[in-house]
Amino acid sequence: MGFINSVQGKILIGFILAIAAMSVLPIDSAYVTVWLHVLAGIVWIGLLYYFNFVQVPGMGQALADTDGPGPAAIGKYIAPRALLWFRMAAATTWLLGLSLLAQYGDAGMSNIHLAFTLAPGYEVIGAGSWMGTIMAFNVWFIIWPNQQKILGMKEATAEQIATAKKNAALASSINVILSVPMLLTMLAWH
Repeated sequence: MGFINSVQGKILIGFILAIAAMSVLPIDSAYVTVWLHVLAGIVWIGLLYYFNFVQVPGMGQALADTDGPGPAAIGKYIAPRALLWFRMAAATTWLLGLSLLAQYGDAGMSNIHLAFTLAPGYEVIGAGSWMGTIMAFNVWFIIWPNQQKILGMKEATAEQIATAKKNAALASSINVILSVPMLLTMLAWH
């Protein structure tokens, strides 16, 4: 029972069942990259929503509750782990998106250029690619460096931490807003 309750066990068993499903059901193997892209996107956007709708408001409540346990456990144990999964899911989703663009049709790698320049026929996925790129940039270059200051992983003054909270919150809010039309374009393309 311990293996099935472990993170590794859940992931391994899930992938074994997916491989079994692909071998016995009429699932075209060409959709594996699409499936992995969507799966990584679910992890990424799920964590984005968790941070914005659950953890950040919960941390605020924990800080305001002077008689409660405080936010220390979340900041020390949960947030760093969730941020690791968040960053890896963002990178995986973005890289698989590029891979899907390169696999599409006969244009190969030039599809990436066609998408990012919003060429005719690529407007939908191009818009989604830009939104996903902005979101991935926000995760890696704004949210993560600021969260390191907020969580005490990097030295920072109280003023720097206050600024980091504002910057991380703004980038995260932008990602939540962009996630809605980005998911629409991602699914519309597939």
